[in-house]
Amino acid sequence: MTSFRLLVTAALSFASIVLGGCATPRMAAPADIASASDVLVVSDRSRASGAFVNEGFKLGSYEVVDVDRKWTSTDSTGIGPWSKETKTTGFSYALASKGKKLPGKCSSESSSHGIGGFNWGSVKIACACEGEGGKAELLMIDEGRSLKIGDKEYKVQPINAVAGGGTQSNPTGFRADAEAPLGAVEVVHPGQVWLSKGLPDATRDQAVCAFVGLMLYKAPSDNL
Repeated sequence: MTSFRLLVTAALSFASIVLGGCATPRMAAPADIASASDVLVVSDRSRASGAFVNEGFKLGSYEVVDVDRKWTSTDSTGIGPWSKETKTTGFSYALASKGKKLPGKCSSESSSHGIGGFNWGSVKIACACEGEGGKAELLMIDEGRSLKIGDKEYKVQPINAVAGGGTQSNPTGFRADAEAPLGAVEVVHPGQVWLSKGLPDATRDQAVCAFVGLMLYKAPSDNL
């Protein structure tokens, strides 16, 4: 009986090591953001993606709903620097809170980033969220990365820090800053958002909506 228990314990320990080794690295929030932000934790988010999968999830007091990866820029006007005549890939979604929905949509270049993932350094994407409170526009192109909310522009920079220590070459998330940090978003599954405390409700909603675009982004080859 003792031998059996030892065998079971060893098997569980081995499984724990294997599963731990396969776990996705999580983003470590920069100290200046972590100390001055509200954290919006993700729950009920599936790893699956596709036409028959409900990709909605909860994000703090918000809900991400109506995720549609069949949206194309030929269905509507283009986003950012791309016109509907030249871009075809994209997705749409909505950020729901307090009985209202803030629609968002993103468009990206239609080039494959290869099998098995992609490098955020080569991503070119534009996202827009527009509702009663105003508009947010996120651009990640050759000229740089920026987030504009109303008349205010924030610089978007990658975060490579990994929770537990160390860094990795592909960003685990991004931060947005003007004269002070706006917040940050984790882009590895399941994701998380940090928002500077005391933001006006409209700014808060638009920032979260734009960050969700990065959380939902997948390489074109993975959107099938």
